[in-house]
Amino acid sequence: MLVQPGYQELLKPYFLPLSEELTEWMSAPYEKNENYPEQLTHKTSSGNMVRSKSEAIIDMLLHLNRIPFRYECMLQLGETSVYPDFTIRHPMTGEYFYWEHFGMMDNPAYCRNVGSKLQLYCANGIVPTVHLITTYETKDIPLNVELVEELVRHYFL
Repeated sequence: MLVQPGYQELLKPYFLPLSEELTEWMSAPYEKNENYPEQLTHKTSSGNMVRSKSEAIIDMLLHLNRIPFRYECMLQLGETSVYPDFTIRHPMTGEYFYWEHFGMMDNPAYCRNVGSKLQLYCANGIVPTVHLITTYETKDIPLNVELVEELVRHYFL
């Protein structure tokens, strides 16, 4: 509803971050991942289009808790451009965090790419559980809302 002008002014105080600087950061244009736009099939409560139901859960809980974030914002790591699922600013400190959801961990080729991506983050000083939040799932073990709530509370509330 925040994207509809009539509701925007009424609901903004409940969903936007407390800091004006972080609100401006969230609404500023940024370089988004333009690859595979046909995979952006799930509309979220924040107005984003995301690639999976699990990403929609993460998006929803960040949005509902007024945590400033961007979806698939370009991040330069050395010579390599990556698009973390979520680039997040801590609502109190403004510190940057990244959240990668790895949703096909039962696919061996996908797992190899996950390992390479994690090595790239580490080589550039972005360490899992410090400034990189990672979640995983398989077809038989999906991501659950309780885990995402716990991670949001742990890192940002």
